[in-house]
Amino acid sequence: MNDIAVIALSRWERQQLAAIWRFFPFASDISWHYLYTGPEDQEELPAHPGFRPQAFSAANPVSAMRDHIEKEGITRLCFASLGTLRRWALATGSSPITLYEGARLSLADLSALEEGFTARIDELCQALARHPAILLAEAETLGQPKDGSVYADFEAFRRARYGELLCTGNRDLVSAVCHSSLPSFTVRHIGEGWQALNLALDEEKVDFLTALNRLRHASADAVENTPGCKSGSPSAYQTSYSLFAQYYDSYMSHVNYEQWVDLILSWHKRVAQETPKRVMELACGTANASEILVFRGMEVDACDISPYMLHVADAKPFKPSLFLNSLTDPIPGGGYDLIFCLFDSFNYLVKKADAIQLLNHAHKALKPGGTFVFDISTLKNSLENFCDTTSFNRVRDGYLVQISTYEPLTYRQITHLLLFRKNLNAYERFEERHVQRVYRSPELVELCAASKLRLKAIFSPDTRPNLISRDGNDLDNRYFRLFFLLQKPL
Repeated sequence: MNDIAVIALSRWERQQLAAIWRFFPFASDISWHYLYTGPEDQEELPAHPGFRPQAFSAANPVSAMRDHIEKEGITRLCFASLGTLRRWALATGSSPITLYEGARLSLADLSALEEGFTARIDELCQALARHPAILLAEAETLGQPKDGSVYADFEAFRRARYGELLCTGNRDLVSAVCHSSLPSFTVRHIGEGWQALNLALDEEKVDFLTALNRLRHASADAVENTPGCKSGSPSAYQTSYSLFAQYYDSYMSHVNYEQWVDLILSWHKRVAQETPKRVMELACGTANASEILVFRGMEVDACDISPYMLHVADAKPFKPSLFLNSLTDPIPGGGYDLIFCLFDSFNYLVKKADAIQLLNHAHKALKPGGTFVFDISTLKNSLENFCDTTSFNRVRDGYLVQISTYEPLTYRQITHLLLFRKNLNAYERFEERHVQRVYRSPELVELCAASKLRLKAIFSPDTRPNLISRDGNDLDNRYFRLFFLLQKPL
Protein backbone atom coordinates (compact mmCIF):
# COMPACT_ATOMS: atom_id res chain seq x y z
CA MET A 1 0.00 0.00 0.00
CA ASN A 2 1.28 3.48 -0.92
CA ASP A 3 0.65 6.26 1.60
CA ILE A 4 0.43 9.93 0.61
CA ALA A 5 -0.11 12.84 3.00
CA VAL A 6 -1.91 15.90 1.59
CA ILE A 7 -1.33 18.91 3.84
CA ALA A 8 -3.60 21.98 4.01
CA LEU A 9 -3.07 24.84 6.46
CA SER A 10 -5.72 27.38 5.44
CA ARG A 11 -9.49 27.53 5.11
CA TRP A 12 -9.21 28.49 1.43
CA GLU A 13 -7.27 25.31 0.71
CA ARG A 14 -9.78 23.17 2.63
CA GLN A 15 -12.65 24.58 0.58
CA GLN A 16 -10.87 23.87 -2.69
CA LEU A 17 -9.80 20.39 -1.66
CA ALA A 18 -13.31 19.52 -0.47
CA ALA A 19 -14.52 20.05 -4.05
CA ILE A 20 -11.69 17.90 -5.42
CA TRP A 21 -12.09 15.08 -2.90
CA ARG A 22 -15.82 14.84 -3.53
CA PHE A 23 -15.44 13.12 -6.91
CA PHE A 24 -11.83 11.99 -6.67
CA PRO A 25 -11.12 8.58 -8.31
CA PHE A 26 -9.52 6.79 -5.37
CA ALA A 27 -7.38 3.79 -6.30
CA SER A 28 -7.33 0.62 -4.23
CA ASP A 29 -3.54 0.59 -3.84
CA ILE A 30 -3.13 4.09 -2.38
CA SER A 31 -4.03 5.40 1.07
CA TRP A 32 -4.60 9.17 1.21
CA HIS A 33 -3.92 10.89 4.54
CA TYR A 34 -5.59 14.28 4.36
CA LEU A 35 -4.11 16.46 7.12
CA TYR A 36 -5.82 19.80 7.63
CA THR A 37 -6.35 22.48 10.27
CA GLY A 38 -9.71 23.24 11.85
CA PRO A 39 -12.78 21.32 13.07
CA GLU A 40 -13.41 17.88 11.57
CA ASP A 41 -16.94 18.66 10.39
CA GLN A 42 -16.15 21.99 8.73
CA GLU A 43 -16.07 20.56 5.19
CA GLU A 44 -18.06 17.64 3.76
CA LEU A 45 -15.64 14.85 2.92
CA PRO A 46 -16.22 11.49 1.20
CA ALA A 47 -16.19 8.15 2.97
CA HIS A 48 -13.77 5.77 1.26
CA PRO A 49 -11.53 2.97 2.59
CA GLY A 50 -8.48 4.63 1.03
CA PHE A 51 -9.24 8.12 2.37
CA ARG A 52 -8.17 9.03 5.91
CA PRO A 53 -8.87 12.67 6.82
CA GLN A 54 -7.40 13.98 10.05
CA ALA A 55 -8.11 17.42 11.55
CA PHE A 56 -5.51 19.25 13.64
CA SER A 57 -6.68 22.09 15.87
CA ALA A 58 -3.59 22.38 18.08
CA ALA A 59 -1.72 25.66 18.52
CA ASN A 60 1.15 24.24 16.48
CA PRO A 61 -0.53 22.11 13.77
CA VAL A 62 2.66 21.63 11.74
CA SER A 63 4.41 19.92 14.64
CA ALA A 64 1.38 17.70 15.26
CA MET A 65 1.12 16.82 11.58
CA ARG A 66 4.81 16.02 11.41
CA ASP A 67 4.51 13.68 14.40
CA HIS A 68 1.52 11.98 12.72
CA ILE A 69 3.47 11.53 9.47
CA GLU A 70 6.41 9.97 11.31
CA LYS A 71 4.13 7.71 13.33
CA GLU A 72 2.34 6.44 10.19
CA GLY A 73 5.61 6.05 8.29
CA ILE A 74 4.44 8.28 5.42
CA THR A 75 7.22 9.27 3.02
CA ARG A 76 5.27 10.96 0.22
CA LEU A 77 3.99 14.48 0.88
CA CYS A 78 1.78 16.80 -1.13
CA PHE A 79 1.26 20.42 -0.06
CA ALA A 80 -1.93 22.26 -0.93
CA SER A 81 -0.20 25.53 -1.83
CA LEU A 82 3.11 27.34 -1.98
CA GLY A 83 1.99 29.30 1.07
CA THR A 84 1.50 26.08 3.04
CA LEU A 85 4.95 24.88 1.96
CA ARG A 86 6.51 28.12 3.23
CA ARG A 87 4.76 27.77 6.61
CA TRP A 88 5.85 24.13 6.82
CA ALA A 89 9.46 24.96 5.94
CA LEU A 90 9.56 27.80 8.49
CA ALA A 91 8.12 25.62 11.26
CA THR A 92 10.41 22.67 10.53
CA GLY A 93 13.54 24.69 9.77
CA SER A 94 13.95 23.14 6.31
CA SER A 95 15.20 24.84 3.14
CA PRO A 96 13.73 22.98 0.16
CA ILE A 97 14.40 23.67 -3.50
CA THR A 98 11.19 24.28 -5.44
CA LEU A 99 11.18 22.77 -8.91
CA TYR A 100 8.84 24.07 -11.63
CA GLU A 101 8.54 21.71 -14.61
CA GLY A 102 6.66 22.81 -17.72
CA ALA A 103 6.53 21.87 -21.39
CA ARG A 104 8.93 24.66 -22.36
CA LEU A 105 10.76 25.48 -19.15
CA SER A 106 12.23 23.75 -16.12
CA LEU A 107 13.30 26.02 -13.27
CA ALA A 108 14.75 25.37 -9.83
CA ASP A 109 13.99 28.05 -7.23
CA LEU A 110 16.92 28.22 -4.78
CA SER A 111 15.73 31.29 -2.89
CA ALA A 112 15.12 29.29 0.31
CA LEU A 113 18.81 28.34 0.51
CA GLU A 114 21.35 30.42 2.39
CA GLU A 115 24.54 28.58 1.45
CA GLY A 116 25.92 25.53 -0.33
CA PHE A 117 24.34 26.50 -3.63
CA THR A 118 26.80 24.76 -5.94
CA ALA A 119 26.69 21.44 -4.08
CA ARG A 120 22.87 21.44 -3.95
CA ILE A 121 22.65 22.25 -7.67
CA ASP A 122 25.05 19.44 -8.57
CA GLU A 123 23.15 17.00 -6.35
CA LEU A 124 19.80 18.05 -7.82
CA CYS A 125 20.88 17.85 -11.46
CA GLN A 126 22.53 14.48 -10.93
CA ALA A 127 19.29 13.12 -9.44
CA LEU A 128 17.23 14.55 -12.31
CA ALA A 129 19.78 13.66 -15.02
CA ARG A 130 19.68 17.27 -16.22
CA HIS A 131 22.33 19.84 -17.11
CA PRO A 132 22.18 23.01 -15.00
CA ALA A 133 22.10 26.56 -16.28
CA ILE A 134 22.56 29.82 -14.37
CA LEU A 135 22.34 33.48 -15.26
CA LEU A 136 25.43 35.68 -15.37
CA ALA A 137 24.10 38.04 -12.68
CA GLU A 138 23.98 35.13 -10.19
CA ALA A 139 27.20 33.39 -11.19
CA GLU A 140 29.17 34.82 -8.27
CA THR A 141 26.54 33.72 -5.72
CA LEU A 142 25.64 30.31 -7.14
CA GLY A 143 29.13 29.36 -8.30
CA GLN A 144 29.90 27.22 -11.32
CA PRO A 145 27.91 23.96 -11.26
CA LYS A 146 29.37 20.85 -12.86
CA ASP A 147 28.61 20.66 -16.62
CA GLY A 148 26.66 23.91 -16.27
CA SER A 149 26.06 26.75 -18.71
CA VAL A 150 26.02 30.46 -17.98
CA TYR A 151 23.66 32.78 -19.89
CA ALA A 152 23.72 36.55 -20.10
CA ASP A 153 20.07 36.85 -19.09
CA PHE A 154 16.78 34.94 -19.03
CA GLU A 155 15.94 35.73 -22.65
CA ALA A 156 19.26 34.28 -23.77
CA PHE A 157 18.52 31.10 -21.82
CA ARG A 158 15.02 30.82 -23.29
CA ARG A 159 16.28 31.31 -26.85
CA ALA A 160 18.87 28.55 -26.44
CA ARG A 161 16.18 25.85 -26.00
CA TYR A 162 18.65 23.20 -24.85
CA GLY A 163 16.34 21.69 -22.25
CA GLU A 164 18.60 22.65 -19.35
CA LEU A 165 17.42 23.23 -15.79
CA LEU A 166 17.59 26.93 -14.95
CA CYS A 167 18.77 27.36 -11.36
CA THR A 168 18.07 30.73 -9.77
CA GLY A 169 17.72 32.38 -6.40
CA ASN A 170 15.95 35.40 -7.85
CA ARG A 171 12.44 35.50 -6.31
CA ASP A 172 11.28 38.20 -8.72
CA LEU A 173 12.26 36.08 -11.73
CA VAL A 174 10.46 33.04 -10.31
CA SER A 175 7.35 35.10 -9.63
CA ALA A 176 7.32 36.65 -13.11
CA VAL A 177 8.02 33.44 -15.01
CA CYS A 178 6.29 30.73 -12.93
CA HIS A 179 3.77 32.20 -10.50
CA SER A 180 2.02 34.14 -13.27
CA SER A 181 1.15 30.87 -15.05
CA LEU A 182 1.09 28.17 -12.34
CA PRO A 183 -1.32 25.85 -14.23
CA SER A 184 1.42 25.34 -16.83
CA PHE A 185 3.82 23.79 -14.32
CA THR A 186 4.18 20.72 -12.15
CA VAL A 187 5.53 21.96 -8.83
CA ARG A 188 7.82 19.84 -6.65
CA HIS A 189 9.82 20.49 -3.51
CA ILE A 190 13.13 18.76 -2.84
CA GLY A 191 14.52 18.94 0.68
CA GLU A 192 17.32 17.10 2.39
CA GLY A 193 16.05 13.53 2.44
CA TRP A 194 12.47 14.27 1.35
CA GLN A 195 10.44 15.27 -1.72
CA ALA A 196 6.91 16.60 -2.13
CA LEU A 197 4.45 17.67 -4.79
CA ASN A 198 2.45 20.90 -4.59
CA LEU A 199 -1.13 21.46 -5.79
CA ALA A 200 -0.41 25.20 -6.03
CA LEU A 201 -3.85 26.31 -4.83
CA ASP A 202 -2.54 29.86 -4.54
CA GLU A 203 -4.55 31.59 -7.23
CA GLU A 204 -7.72 33.61 -6.63
CA LYS A 205 -9.64 31.36 -9.01
CA VAL A 206 -8.21 27.85 -8.95
CA ASP A 207 -8.42 25.80 -12.12
CA PHE A 208 -10.22 22.64 -10.95
CA LEU A 209 -8.82 20.64 -13.88
CA THR A 210 -5.24 21.57 -13.02
CA ALA A 211 -5.64 20.94 -9.29
CA LEU A 212 -7.26 17.54 -9.80
CA ASN A 213 -4.64 16.52 -12.36
CA ARG A 214 -1.88 17.42 -9.91
CA LEU A 215 -3.47 15.28 -7.23
CA ARG A 216 -3.78 12.44 -9.74
CA HIS A 217 -0.14 12.98 -10.64
CA ALA A 218 0.79 12.41 -7.00
CA SER A 219 -1.14 9.14 -7.15
CA ALA A 220 0.48 8.03 -10.40
CA ASP A 221 3.92 9.06 -9.15
CA ALA A 222 3.50 6.93 -6.02
CA VAL A 223 2.51 3.87 -8.05
CA GLU A 224 5.23 4.27 -10.68
CA ASN A 225 7.93 4.52 -8.02
CA THR A 226 6.82 1.38 -6.18
CA PRO A 227 8.67 -1.71 -7.49
CA GLY A 228 6.33 -4.29 -9.00
CA CYS A 229 3.28 -2.13 -8.44
CA LYS A 230 0.82 -1.02 -11.09
CA SER A 231 -2.20 1.22 -10.93
CA GLY A 232 -5.11 -0.57 -9.31
CA SER A 233 -7.70 1.42 -11.24
CA PRO A 234 -6.97 2.17 -14.90
CA SER A 235 -10.13 4.26 -15.17
CA ALA A 236 -8.74 6.61 -12.56
CA TYR A 237 -6.30 7.98 -15.11
CA GLN A 238 -8.47 8.30 -18.19
CA THR A 239 -8.45 11.71 -19.85
CA SER A 240 -11.71 11.70 -21.81
CA TYR A 241 -14.08 14.48 -20.81
CA SER A 242 -11.48 16.21 -18.66
CA LEU A 243 -10.64 19.64 -20.06
CA PHE A 244 -13.59 19.30 -22.46
CA ALA A 245 -15.94 19.26 -19.46
CA GLN A 246 -15.56 23.03 -19.12
CA TYR A 247 -16.92 23.49 -22.63
CA TYR A 248 -19.39 20.60 -22.81
CA ASP A 249 -22.55 22.62 -22.17
CA SER A 250 -21.57 25.17 -24.80
CA TYR A 251 -20.69 22.37 -27.23
CA MET A 252 -24.09 20.70 -26.62
CA SER A 253 -26.11 23.91 -26.68
CA HIS A 254 -27.96 22.72 -29.80
CA VAL A 255 -29.56 19.83 -27.86
CA ASN A 256 -33.16 20.27 -26.70
CA TYR A 257 -32.87 18.48 -23.36
CA GLU A 258 -36.53 19.10 -22.48
CA GLN A 259 -37.58 17.25 -25.63
CA TRP A 260 -35.27 14.32 -24.89
CA VAL A 261 -36.59 14.04 -21.32
CA ASP A 262 -40.20 14.18 -22.52
CA LEU A 263 -39.52 11.37 -25.00
CA ILE A 264 -37.89 9.17 -22.37
CA LEU A 265 -40.76 9.70 -19.93
CA SER A 266 -43.43 9.05 -22.57
CA TRP A 267 -41.76 5.81 -23.68
CA HIS A 268 -41.38 4.68 -20.08
CA LYS A 269 -45.07 5.35 -19.41
CA ARG A 270 -46.13 3.40 -22.53
CA VAL A 271 -44.45 0.30 -21.12
CA ALA A 272 -44.60 0.72 -17.33
CA GLN A 273 -48.02 2.42 -17.28
CA GLU A 274 -46.87 4.98 -14.69
CA THR A 275 -44.75 8.09 -14.30
CA PRO A 276 -41.39 7.33 -12.66
CA LYS A 277 -40.68 8.70 -9.20
CA ARG A 278 -37.16 7.43 -8.56
CA VAL A 279 -34.69 7.82 -11.43
CA MET A 280 -31.02 7.09 -12.11
CA GLU A 281 -29.00 8.60 -14.96
CA LEU A 282 -25.84 6.77 -16.00
CA ALA A 283 -22.98 8.63 -17.73
CA CYS A 284 -24.76 11.84 -16.80
CA GLY A 285 -22.01 14.23 -17.92
CA THR A 286 -22.93 17.67 -16.63
CA ALA A 287 -26.39 16.35 -15.63
CA ASN A 288 -28.48 18.53 -17.93
CA ALA A 289 -31.18 15.88 -18.33
CA SER A 290 -31.23 14.99 -14.63
CA GLU A 291 -31.51 18.65 -13.69
CA ILE A 292 -34.81 18.85 -15.57
CA LEU A 293 -36.17 15.82 -13.71
CA VAL A 294 -35.11 17.28 -10.35
CA PHE A 295 -36.88 20.52 -11.26
CA ARG A 296 -40.02 18.47 -11.98
CA GLY A 297 -39.94 17.03 -8.47
CA MET A 298 -38.48 13.56 -9.05
CA GLU A 299 -35.93 11.82 -6.84
CA VAL A 300 -32.87 11.62 -9.10
CA ASP A 301 -29.41 10.08 -8.72
CA ALA A 302 -26.77 10.55 -11.40
CA CYS A 303 -23.26 9.24 -11.95
CA ASP A 304 -20.37 9.62 -14.36
CA ILE A 305 -16.80 8.36 -14.70
CA SER A 306 -15.41 11.88 -15.19
CA PRO A 307 -14.84 13.90 -11.99
CA TYR A 308 -14.45 16.95 -14.21
CA MET A 309 -17.97 16.59 -15.61
CA LEU A 310 -19.36 15.96 -12.14
CA HIS A 311 -17.67 19.11 -10.86
CA VAL A 312 -19.51 21.15 -13.49
CA ALA A 313 -22.78 19.36 -12.69
CA ASP A 314 -22.31 19.99 -8.98
CA ALA A 315 -22.55 23.76 -9.53
CA LYS A 316 -26.04 23.61 -11.06
CA PRO A 317 -29.05 24.85 -9.06
CA PHE A 318 -31.24 21.74 -9.54
CA LYS A 319 -28.49 19.15 -9.42
CA PRO A 320 -29.30 15.50 -8.66
CA SER A 321 -27.43 13.40 -6.11
CA LEU A 322 -24.08 12.96 -7.84
CA PHE A 323 -21.39 10.31 -7.50
CA LEU A 324 -18.43 8.91 -9.39
CA ASN A 325 -19.15 5.61 -11.14
CA SER A 326 -18.36 3.98 -14.46
CA LEU A 327 -20.80 2.17 -16.74
CA THR A 328 -19.29 -1.18 -15.77
CA ASP A 329 -19.37 -0.61 -12.00
CA PRO A 330 -22.30 -1.92 -9.93
CA ILE A 331 -25.03 0.70 -9.57
CA PRO A 332 -25.30 1.78 -5.91
CA GLY A 333 -28.76 1.63 -4.44
CA GLY A 334 -31.78 0.03 -6.03
CA GLY A 335 -35.49 0.16 -6.52
CA TYR A 336 -35.33 2.62 -9.42
CA ASP A 337 -38.41 3.11 -11.58
CA LEU A 338 -36.29 4.31 -14.49
CA ILE A 339 -32.61 4.13 -15.38
CA PHE A 340 -31.42 5.87 -18.52
CA CYS A 341 -28.14 6.38 -20.37
CA LEU A 342 -28.16 8.98 -23.16
CA PHE A 343 -26.08 10.76 -25.81
CA ASP A 344 -24.48 7.57 -27.20
CA SER A 345 -22.68 6.84 -23.91
CA PHE A 346 -23.52 3.16 -24.53
CA ASN A 347 -21.26 3.32 -27.60
CA TYR A 348 -18.27 3.84 -25.31
CA LEU A 349 -18.66 0.22 -24.19
CA VAL A 350 -16.41 -1.15 -26.92
CA LYS A 351 -16.45 -4.70 -25.49
CA LYS A 352 -19.63 -6.77 -25.61
CA ALA A 353 -18.77 -8.17 -22.18
CA ASP A 354 -18.95 -4.65 -20.75
CA ALA A 355 -22.33 -4.07 -22.40
CA ILE A 356 -23.70 -7.29 -20.89
CA GLN A 357 -22.31 -6.28 -17.50
CA LEU A 358 -24.15 -2.95 -17.71
CA LEU A 359 -27.43 -4.68 -18.55
CA ASN A 360 -27.02 -7.00 -15.57
CA HIS A 361 -26.24 -4.11 -13.22
CA ALA A 362 -29.30 -2.23 -14.49
CA HIS A 363 -31.48 -5.30 -13.87
CA LYS A 364 -30.27 -5.50 -10.29
CA ALA A 365 -30.86 -1.78 -9.62
CA LEU A 366 -34.37 -1.59 -11.12
CA LYS A 367 -37.53 -2.38 -9.23
CA PRO A 368 -39.77 -5.08 -10.81
CA GLY A 369 -41.49 -3.46 -13.77
CA GLY A 370 -38.88 -0.69 -13.97
CA THR A 371 -37.30 0.25 -17.30
CA PHE A 372 -33.81 0.85 -18.63
CA VAL A 373 -33.48 3.17 -21.65
CA PHE A 374 -30.29 3.74 -23.60
CA ASP A 375 -29.55 5.21 -27.00
CA ILE A 376 -26.92 4.49 -29.64
CA SER A 377 -25.33 6.42 -32.44
CA THR A 378 -25.99 4.28 -35.52
CA LEU A 379 -23.99 3.25 -38.56
CA LYS A 380 -25.86 5.85 -40.61
CA ASN A 381 -24.77 8.57 -38.20
CA SER A 382 -21.11 7.54 -38.42
CA LEU A 383 -21.06 7.26 -42.20
CA GLU A 384 -22.88 10.51 -42.90
CA ASN A 385 -21.77 12.78 -40.07
CA PHE A 386 -18.54 11.46 -38.56
CA CYS A 387 -16.57 9.80 -41.36
CA ASP A 388 -13.42 11.82 -42.14
CA THR A 389 -14.97 15.08 -41.00
CA THR A 390 -13.54 18.13 -39.26
CA SER A 391 -15.52 20.79 -37.44
CA PHE A 392 -14.36 24.08 -35.95
CA ASN A 393 -16.01 25.89 -33.05
CA ARG A 394 -15.24 29.09 -31.19
CA VAL A 395 -15.39 28.75 -27.39
CA ARG A 396 -15.16 31.44 -24.74
CA ASP A 397 -11.36 31.49 -24.48
CA GLY A 398 -10.15 29.66 -27.56
CA TYR A 399 -11.03 27.30 -30.38
CA LEU A 400 -12.25 23.71 -30.41
CA VAL A 401 -11.50 21.44 -33.36
CA GLN A 402 -13.21 18.04 -33.73
CA ILE A 403 -11.65 15.51 -36.09
CA SER A 404 -13.73 12.37 -36.66
CA THR A 405 -12.93 9.14 -38.48
CA TYR A 406 -14.77 5.85 -38.87
CA GLU A 407 -13.02 2.47 -39.13
CA PRO A 408 -15.39 0.10 -41.00
CA LEU A 409 -13.38 -3.07 -40.32
CA THR A 410 -13.57 -2.66 -36.55
CA TYR A 411 -16.80 -0.63 -36.33
CA ARG A 412 -14.94 2.03 -34.37
CA GLN A 413 -15.75 5.73 -34.29
CA ILE A 414 -12.60 7.73 -33.42
CA THR A 415 -12.92 11.37 -32.39
CA HIS A 416 -10.06 13.73 -31.59
CA LEU A 417 -10.93 16.93 -29.75
CA LEU A 418 -8.28 19.62 -30.01
CA LEU A 419 -8.60 22.69 -27.82
CA PHE A 420 -6.49 25.76 -28.41
CA ARG A 421 -6.94 27.85 -25.26
CA LYS A 422 -5.57 31.36 -25.03
CA ASN A 423 -3.03 31.98 -22.29
CA LEU A 424 -1.75 35.56 -22.24
CA ASN A 425 -0.30 36.19 -25.72
CA ALA A 426 -0.11 32.54 -26.80
CA TYR A 427 -2.34 29.48 -27.17
CA GLU A 428 -2.07 26.23 -25.21
CA ARG A 429 -2.92 23.01 -27.05
CA PHE A 430 -4.88 20.20 -25.39
CA GLU A 431 -6.15 16.97 -26.90
CA GLU A 432 -8.66 14.27 -25.99
CA ARG A 433 -9.26 11.03 -27.86
CA HIS A 434 -12.64 9.29 -27.78
CA VAL A 435 -13.27 5.75 -29.06
CA GLN A 436 -16.78 4.39 -29.58
CA ARG A 437 -18.13 1.12 -30.91
CA VAL A 438 -20.79 1.45 -33.59
CA TYR A 439 -23.19 -1.27 -32.52
CA ARG A 440 -25.54 -2.80 -35.08
CA SER A 441 -29.12 -3.27 -34.01
CA PRO A 442 -29.18 -7.09 -34.54
CA GLU A 443 -26.22 -7.62 -32.20
CA LEU A 444 -27.81 -5.38 -29.57
CA VAL A 445 -31.03 -7.36 -29.79
CA GLU A 446 -28.97 -10.50 -29.12
CA LEU A 447 -27.21 -8.87 -26.16
CA CYS A 448 -30.54 -7.81 -24.68
CA ALA A 449 -31.95 -11.31 -25.14
CA ALA A 450 -28.99 -12.76 -23.23
CA SER A 451 -29.64 -10.47 -20.25
CA LYS A 452 -32.24 -10.76 -17.48
CA LEU A 453 -34.06 -7.72 -18.86
CA ARG A 454 -36.68 -7.93 -21.58
CA LEU A 455 -36.40 -5.78 -24.69
CA LYS A 456 -39.79 -4.10 -25.04
CA ALA A 457 -39.24 -1.40 -27.64
CA ILE A 458 -36.90 0.30 -30.07
CA PHE A 459 -37.65 3.94 -30.76
CA SER A 460 -36.38 6.74 -32.93
CA PRO A 461 -36.92 10.40 -32.02
CA ASP A 462 -37.99 10.93 -35.63
CA THR A 463 -41.01 8.63 -35.52
CA ARG A 464 -43.58 7.53 -32.91
CA PRO A 465 -44.13 3.78 -33.59
CA ASN A 466 -42.29 1.01 -31.78
CA LEU A 467 -39.68 -0.28 -34.28
CA ILE A 468 -38.88 -3.55 -32.52
CA SER A 469 -40.45 -5.66 -35.28
CA ARG A 470 -38.50 -3.93 -38.05
CA ASP A 471 -35.39 -5.39 -39.68
CA GLY A 472 -32.36 -4.34 -37.63
CA ASN A 473 -30.10 -3.61 -40.58
CA ASP A 474 -32.78 -1.40 -42.06
CA LEU A 475 -32.96 0.55 -38.80
CA ASP A 476 -29.19 1.10 -38.81
CA ASN A 477 -29.31 2.50 -42.34
CA ARG A 478 -32.46 4.58 -41.88
CA TYR A 479 -32.05 6.37 -38.52
CA PHE A 480 -29.22 8.41 -37.01
CA ARG A 481 -30.09 7.47 -33.44
CA LEU A 482 -32.03 4.62 -31.83
CA PHE A 483 -33.36 4.15 -28.31
CA PHE A 484 -33.65 0.70 -26.72
CA LEU A 485 -36.14 0.25 -23.90
CA LEU A 486 -35.84 -2.79 -21.64
CA GLN A 487 -37.98 -3.79 -18.68
CA LYS A 488 -37.32 -5.83 -15.56
CA PRO A 489 -39.93 -8.60 -15.34
CA LEU A 490 -42.54 -8.32 -12.58
